[in-house]
Amino acid sequence: MQQGQEIGALARSLYPDGVFVSGMDDKTAAVVTQDLISNADVHTLFEATFAVGPFIAKADILKRDGAHWHVIEVKSSFSDTSRIGELIDDLAYTVMVLKLAGLKVAKSSLALLSRVYRFGDGPEILFDFVEQTDPVNARTAEFQSASEFISQALLGNTSPTPALVSTCRSCQFFGDDCLGAGIAHTVLELPGLHHTKLKQLSIAGVIDLSQLPKDIKLNDRQQRAQLGAFSAKALVDSGLGKALESVEWPCHYLDFETVATVLPLYIGHGCHQQVLTQFSIHHRDFPAGPVSHSEYLADATKDCERELAEALIDKLALHGSIMVYSSFEKTRLTALRNAFADLADALDLIVARLVDLHPLVADYVYHPDFRGSFSIKKVLPALVPDLSYAKLDVADGDTAITRFARMARGEVPPSDIGVTRQELLDYCKLDTLAMVRLHETLFALAASG
Repeated sequence: MQQGQEIGALARSLYPDGVFVSGMDDKTAAVVTQDLISNADVHTLFEATFAVGPFIAKADILKRDGAHWHVIEVKSSFSDTSRIGELIDDLAYTVMVLKLAGLKVAKSSLALLSRVYRFGDGPEILFDFVEQTDPVNARTAEFQSASEFISQALLGNTSPTPALVSTCRSCQFFGDDCLGAGIAHTVLELPGLHHTKLKQLSIAGVIDLSQLPKDIKLNDRQQRAQLGAFSAKALVDSGLGKALESVEWPCHYLDFETVATVLPLYIGHGCHQQVLTQFSIHHRDFPAGPVSHSEYLADATKDCERELAEALIDKLALHGSIMVYSSFEKTRLTALRNAFADLADALDLIVARLVDLHPLVADYVYHPDFRGSFSIKKVLPALVPDLSYAKLDVADGDTAITRFARMARGEVPPSDIGVTRQELLDYCKLDTLAMVRLHETLFALAASG
């Protein structure tokens, strides 16, 4: 939100004659907006507010064009974003409300970020203004025709008839107040369930996983999840032991942390540029052997990716598997090799040694507490319950990104930097220790099976 506000302020700086709309003691922002629109001497408004019935909208930038108006919505996406449809919808809603309020809108545009912008450039280079009048008008017409129905659905006292759909997976009400209430395990716990099968189950009214029809074809992973959901312990495929043999010792457990902000942090960088800032590595020469640790945390005041890459090459030696969880580390290593051609061969050797623990879990293990997910947030508490992030001041990746970004932006007092750096090191260290413990658990499960 803070970065979005900064982008909005930079966009407004391009219109020095603009007036920022805010409410007064005796007038709402919508009333103040109408007063300013009536004043022919006011050519540009910021956060112009309109309220029509149940609908309220604020226009980021509203420019007078004779008797008509130009609406500009400021977004923190690039001008070539694949999400352009969502941004048009957002702008179309604003335009709909403005038109319902009687405003003559002749032009609609999006102010989006430019990929040519670099650290230190002025706001005049930051934005690409992309006119979207025709698609916005088309969507506005659709929105207006549906507006009464939507307002009644959202503001009425009658709950909609629930139906099992893909969005139920992320709905906070599904398990307690909707279709999943009172059901121990639902069909949504089948990993990778295709939307056509989900629709088939929805039509049949099947929510409970225990009532799954026999004619629903499931792949191996889904079959394991169906059986494992009702097991009292982890369900282990007999192939796990063989799969674990692919790991070459010594073994290194690697985790990266990055930072990415809307406005670039370092010279030569562009908007949203992801920067590697930190790594943690636990080392073990053989199963059940002693564990050692290496780590690196960048100086937040400068771009340290080159230094990080060199330290990483040094710490990973030349032999042994490098354990990760997901494809994130591979993606960042590829970005490093593309940035530093002289390090490409060494980084390629590291990539070739990566072993992803994620498919080792997903293809061979299922615990009822996974709830259909093989993310580390679900897997770790289920398989390594005694290891927790709860006591850490930095306990998740988003917080780590935020803390580092605030240091880079000079928002952390000098007296607190040492503490903040230690919190970041502790968090990343626990990430790789978690992989060590998870790997141990997989060996134990394979042996017990």
